[in-house]
Amino acid sequence: METASTFSPNATSGSSTNPVQRGVDSAGAMLHSGIDKVADPARSAVDSFSASAHDSVNRLASNAQHTASRFSDQTRRMTEAPKKALAYSKSRVQDQPFVAVGAAFAVGYIIGWLRSR
Repeated sequence: METASTFSPNATSGSSTNPVQRGVDSAGAMLHSGIDKVADPARSAVDSFSASAHDSVNRLASNAQHTASRFSDQTRRMTEAPKKALAYSKSRVQDQPFVAVGAAFAVGYIIGWLRSR
């Protein structure tokens, strides 16, 4: 960015310039100074807004990642639950076959009794 102290489009390398040239240089320097005074706060506001927007996006992405991870865990548990229940049932029937047959008979009897009513 060009500032007021560096503005001199027609500067001569040597002797002093004429009064008109000095006036033009002075006016240009003042205009650059005015632009810098307006641009610096605007740049600061844009930088602040940009940083805030980036922070918001980062928080949103983090929350979305956390939610996706939890959803994935819940889905995995839901798909594993029937397998675990079946494995548990098989082990119980193998460990106590007579209790399993008695329980199946009792459940069948109750269902038959309820359906006959």
